[in-house]
Amino acid sequence: MHKAFKIYKRLKKITTIIKSRKYNLWVANNNRTRANGLSLIDKLPKGWGMIFIYDEDVRHSFTMEKTKIPLQIIFLDKNFKINQVFNCRAFQKGAITPKEKYRYVIEI
Repeated sequence: MHKAFKIYKRLKKITTIIKSRKYNLWVANNNRTRANGLSLIDKLPKGWGMIFIYDEDVRHSFTMEKTKIPLQIIFLDKNFKINQVFNCRAFQKGAITPKEKYRYVIEI
């Protein structure tokens, strides 16, 4: 097991359905886990991802500059309505900033 998976293994997990597919999502709900996101892994297991949870609506930018895998980033409002979706490349330069505030972000 890659050492990064040991770190993620300690995180809380939730299961959800996205686009008719079951996903297990690691929960990033504090500054440390949100800052790392999925940048520590070399390969995302099939059916896995991460959900970022914020206590209030925010509009922070995300970055892929240190992330080794391509990701779809889904920004959701407090009612889990999709605000915006970005298809991102590994090591993509530049900020990923949605047009609206969000409460949750899912990376798959």
